[in-house]
Amino acid sequence: MNPTFKIESQETADTKTKLLFMVSLDTVSFIILNRENNCIALQSYHLAAETNFENTAAQLKQIVSSQDLFKEDFEKVIIIYAWPTAIIAPGKFVTEDSKKQMLNLVFGDQHDALIKTDVDAVTDRHTIYTVPKQIESVITYLFSSHTSKHLYSLLPAITDLNGNELYCIFCNNNFTAMLLKGGKLQAIQTYQYKSPEDVAYYLLHLCESFEVEVNDTTVHLNGMISEQSNLYNEISKYFLNLQFESLPAGINYPETMNEYPSHYFSHLFAVAQCE
Repeated sequence: MNPTFKIESQETADTKTKLLFMVSLDTVSFIILNRENNCIALQSYHLAAETNFENTAAQLKQIVSSQDLFKEDFEKVIIIYAWPTAIIAPGKFVTEDSKKQMLNLVFGDQHDALIKTDVDAVTDRHTIYTVPKQIESVITYLFSSHTSKHLYSLLPAITDLNGNELYCIFCNNNFTAMLLKGGKLQAIQTYQYKSPEDVAYYLLHLCESFEVEVNDTTVHLNGMISEQSNLYNEISKYFLNLQFESLPAGINYPETMNEYPSHYFSHLFAVAQCE
């Protein structure tokens, strides 16, 4: 299985210390950082839209087993799950029984999936989400010692988002949007889409639902979108302030990363700084 993007530095292998491994519906990505915050490697794989959980699990095994990078021991392994079956709820509404009930209410009956919860003790915010059992099993097999979190738990910690903000991460057939109003979290949701018009509709509906003024909202663009794309043109019809995200400061990047637009990978490193 060939990566869509493969970037490596000249750092020696024994300096690798931290692995961040993100798994979503149609994308598998990972970055490796050492103690000096040098990026040792970045790879991203795009999966076919019709991939099921069994195929995804098999491809995860193939990706890891085929890489010499994974033969070294890491001081820390962080698995980031980005499945869309996730909700954020105040702690006062969360009990062990209510978790499944809330997920079932929003997404329908959850079969053959594990329910996990990330808790932000400062805000008493609980991110409740499912992980397919096939994926959890292969992750545990590949990385016997690891910690895991959901993407929704980490995105609110991204710095410098203080106004009306739509932070978006685009993949091939879906995107994740986080809405802030006056710097305060309103919602995070992942949408599947077929056309640029779908994306514009979802973003406008999100702003309308939380009474956020579209003209005063900055849309932060990450992932698979370009200024020449129909997707960008459609969003720009309705939102005046579009901003392609930069790679965050504080990390030393390989020179070869300059060959690509920085917003392709900006969200990966932003999340890495939040964990």
